[in-house]
Amino acid sequence: MDSRTVTGHHGRPMNLRVAIRSARKPAPLFRPFVLALALAGCVSDSPPAAAPFDPDSIPDAYRGSTAALVWPGATRAFQVRTDGGLYNGEWVVRFDLTGDGKPAAPPRVIAYEERWRPIVHWRRWSGRVRWDFEALALPGPGSRDSGLVVSLVIRATNTAPASVYVNLVVSLVPPDSLPPFVAADAPESPPRTFHWGPMFQGDTVHAFAAHAGSVRSGGLAWALAPGVSRSTRFVLPAHPSPSHDLSAWAKVPHGRRAAWVRRYWEETLRRGTRFELGDPEVERSLAAARVVMLASRERRGAHWVPIGSPLQYRDVWLRDGARVVAALAMSGHTREARELADGLALLEWPMGAYMSQRGQLDGTGQALWAFEQALLRPAPDDSVGRFAAAAWRAFRWCESQRDLGRQSGWPFGMMMPFGNPRDNELVCAQLVGNDAWALAGYRSAARLLRAAKRGAEADSVEAARARYLADFAAALRRTNAPDVPPSWQQVGLDWGNLAAAWPCGALAASDPRCTALARRVWAKAGGAGLCTYGETDSLHYYLGADLGTWALLAGLRAEADSVLDAMLYWRSASGGACEIMDRDGGYGRNLPPHGTSAAALVTLVRNALVFDDGHTLMLTLGARARWWRDGRVRRAPTRWGMIDVAFRDAGDRAEWNWTPVPVWTALTLPPGRWVAGALQPPIQRGPSPGVVLAPPGTRRARVALASREEARP
Repeated sequence: MDSRTVTGHHGRPMNLRVAIRSARKPAPLFRPFVLALALAGCVSDSPPAAAPFDPDSIPDAYRGSTAALVWPGATRAFQVRTDGGLYNGEWVVRFDLTGDGKPAAPPRVIAYEERWRPIVHWRRWSGRVRWDFEALALPGPGSRDSGLVVSLVIRATNTAPASVYVNLVVSLVPPDSLPPFVAADAPESPPRTFHWGPMFQGDTVHAFAAHAGSVRSGGLAWALAPGVSRSTRFVLPAHPSPSHDLSAWAKVPHGRRAAWVRRYWEETLRRGTRFELGDPEVERSLAAARVVMLASRERRGAHWVPIGSPLQYRDVWLRDGARVVAALAMSGHTREARELADGLALLEWPMGAYMSQRGQLDGTGQALWAFEQALLRPAPDDSVGRFAAAAWRAFRWCESQRDLGRQSGWPFGMMMPFGNPRDNELVCAQLVGNDAWALAGYRSAARLLRAAKRGAEADSVEAARARYLADFAAALRRTNAPDVPPSWQQVGLDWGNLAAAWPCGALAASDPRCTALARRVWAKAGGAGLCTYGETDSLHYYLGADLGTWALLAGLRAEADSVLDAMLYWRSASGGACEIMDRDGGYGRNLPPHGTSAAALVTLVRNALVFDDGHTLMLTLGARARWWRDGRVRRAPTRWGMIDVAFRDAGDRAEWNWTPVPVWTALTLPPGRWVAGALQPPIQRGPSPGVVLAPPGTRRARVALASREEARP
């Protein structure tokens, strides 16, 4: 057995020790579960009444469609593999199907319902026999609250004009010698024999089917008349489970389980922000991304923590977790965001810094930013005092690092020290991103302290941040670099420097260095949209997503749209996105979905509609023309409270209605439009022709627009 640290993309450590098993051949003791679908008495309840759809009709950008069966708090998930089998990090559930004299081909597409709801559908064909699969995941039976159980229904349909024979063999087998991931809680010595309930008389089984007693060696063949369908059901736990518990769980029909899952996720998303844009693709992409983030959570004792993804990245990184916390806070899932922020607080080091990986010195700023995003929106939480105290400790640690560097006399001594994050930067250096994130942390610390009524300390942090900003600008001039380099030594690859303008605020969006940086990284990727990863030509889904929001703030609407277009395209049929992929859609062992990719999509769309990160509320900053037909955002949390927004392009005028806030509101006009004639008070002209301003307390605006025929190019 070869035990090693599991790595993700290009050696990114997963920060946990798990076993990578050597190659095994299936032991002869494995018992295939053989079902005759037309056998009287072996047909389970009918699948739930849901809108039927062909999973093969759902778009999937990747070469090799997969999906994840997930539930919040579960310590494992099942991956639906490209061959149509299931894998939970410890064993594989394999389906060998034959019909019409032919073995079934692998599925073409594995899709969520409506490309967002985590009930998975896939289809396989053996000759003229169609095999339809529907699977869902729910919390398991018994006292284990981190367990997960899959209910799966398989339906065979004869589409031929004559009777055909069908066979179904279901086997539990070990994974391949190098599986795409291994469950962190899988035993070092996995079982060589797997048991089915209720046939197995022992206490623990690995799968359950009510008709397990019909198993016979060699398989069974049965005739299906023309047009006839038959279905059967399996209950598949993610962990070995007591047979009697699974038996009780299986007594609830699959249809009722499916209805409950649909209701749970619909009600869960309804509690958050509602995006009504008249754009089903975008609305469903937001729903799918929120499902990924909400499902990518585990408990550590009494705390909730964000994990990188439901499959291979089941550990906690500040670089990923902070993004998920912020995106959940921005999309109205305040309780979950605050619970996860409390979980990230566990990563505080004794000296006040925050790090989840050795050498990732940007973690302190990211943690403080996440705390602020969650704790202050839509109003300060009761626990803000505790987080403000932590932010003060982190600020003092950052200042101590700067003081040590100042004493050293190094050219860049006042910047954060050298570090090797063992990630995309591929270098040990003084990374510009570390300082950009520290500056974001200073801003967040000041806001947290002020919310906690610690005004004097907030003033101290703001004064220190002003000095830090001046040092940052001087350091950039010293490099003589045309844009924002990855490190002050001008070595390494881009990562944290891409966040310098937003969300870090280390540079103004109008700074020409930001424009030069965006053009450089987009040119390498072949055009505005996504960025490349590392030294390869692979595309990275979320690395350049911050440039989308920067482009909105810089008034580069087409560039921001190109980022969103790319993010909408590079999604699976279940609506999730991986982290890196080849240009032809291959993702290797970097499986979708990824929590940070989901967070990036939610953040960009939300910022295009409601942006509250500055001193002014910005509405419709990047709203697309289609959204302007009658767009609405309901229950959007901002730093000035919960707001609703409605906006419409009525042809000769633009209209906004929103919950009033105690700050100025900047309203961006529809794409390609500008103000016609004088503005009606209190609305005023903004800093650019496509923006108008509304004073504090305003709740509606009407602005006459130039005709479309006269619109500027």
